[in-house]
Amino acid sequence: MKTLHTLLFFILVYTSVAAQSKQPELGTIHWLRNLDEAQVLAAQKKLPIFLLFQEVPGCATCRNFGNDVLSHPLIAEAIETYFIPVAIYNNKGGHDAAVLQKYNEPAWNNPVFRIVDQHGKDIQPRHSGQYSPASVVKAINTALIKTNRLIPGYLSLLEAELNAETDELYLEMYCFWSGEKNIGAQPGVVYTEPGYSNGREVVRVVFDQSRTSANQVIAGAQKSGNADAIHIKNGATPVSAEGIRKAPLKNYTVDKDLHYYLKNSEYAALPLSPIQATRINSALGNGTSPTIYLSPLQQQMLKDIKVGKLTKKVRYTAKPWYASWPESY
Repeated sequence: MKTLHTLLFFILVYTSVAAQSKQPELGTIHWLRNLDEAQVLAAQKKLPIFLLFQEVPGCATCRNFGNDVLSHPLIAEAIETYFIPVAIYNNKGGHDAAVLQKYNEPAWNNPVFRIVDQHGKDIQPRHSGQYSPASVVKAINTALIKTNRLIPGYLSLLEAELNAETDELYLEMYCFWSGEKNIGAQPGVVYTEPGYSNGREVVRVVFDQSRTSANQVIAGAQKSGNADAIHIKNGATPVSAEGIRKAPLKNYTVDKDLHYYLKNSEYAALPLSPIQATRINSALGNGTSPTIYLSPLQQQMLKDIKVGKLTKKVRYTAKPWYASWPESY
């Protein structure tokens, strides 16, 4: 019976996708188009429903939401993995109009989504007027908590990265490979980058001010022997940390070996967000497994890389990072 349910799910998805032309408003997600069918699947698979109300074809806001949010590979994967995705067009009749009326949603509107249970009841408040990847990932993670499921490591990282209130500092040390390895593992650090300032090895540290501070980052770096001096940008507010030499940031250049431990591993062939690359580099440098930071699809890519099904070309340095995401995944 379980096999039959799985087969039914894929038949419904294939039918729904085949009926849709490629619409930028819908991103890359494989949407069902019938809420009744979705509720049956939600009950069978014990998953909530990600219910999108979208104008198709739509305005610039609708297209941007599709391109920037619903095409983000990690967001699309999360919606398809942890929810039953259903798209309701807010500018059509028939079943779409009936669902619109049921939820008292306006027609010809900007994107709105609800996360509902198998009975169609809201799990959390309606999501509207917020069109950033950061707000959507936060809503996804909130829904996972409310349905008593653990937030996977890659989604925790993604929420931290997208919602970060960033600041940066440049720390001098004897070896920036060691600096990236140790500082990149600190809570609140979003990104590290090896470089040179006035001929000295430094690490540029981007951190989330809502989770840590410059002084905390410096203190952690001092404990691991990676804070000989702080190099300060011209015009930047001086850091008040004590017990560390201050120097001006001069002629800063990025080193060619970005994330040294990552670069020299099979993980370099994965498309990785900046915070993923930073954490994975630290894990590899410290001899721990970094798979907790990968999504299921990224883990599958890694397996395929190891057996030669996916090429080992460097992908982690792409800008934007998701530009290197293989189409077959």
